[in-house]
Amino acid sequence: MDNITANASASPVMDYVIRQLTPEDEPILWEMLHQGLSSPKKKQLPTGEIVHRPEFARYVEGWGRAGDTGFVAHSKKDGMLIGAVWLRNPAARSDAPPELALVV
Repeated sequence: MDNITANASASPVMDYVIRQLTPEDEPILWEMLHQGLSSPKKKQLPTGEIVHRPEFARYVEGWGRAGDTGFVAHSKKDGMLIGAVWLRNPAARSDAPPELALVV
């Protein structure tokens, strides 16, 4: 899949690129998961270890297995992560619907 890009004429706030996630992007998903677990009411992020708790790690661990799909957006200017969305089938149940994660 080709990258999707936006320019200032379409989006006056920021130029960005959206691309499909690959297995090599697992570190990006760990970071996005960490950001997603933060609370806007708190001034600091939870510790990085929280993402490795089983109830959260299942969304990222071993990214790239069959059925995993998602996209990441980053700034064209400096590569800063803007957000990610990903979908995966739960490993424990083959009959369960896919689970969606979205972090901006």
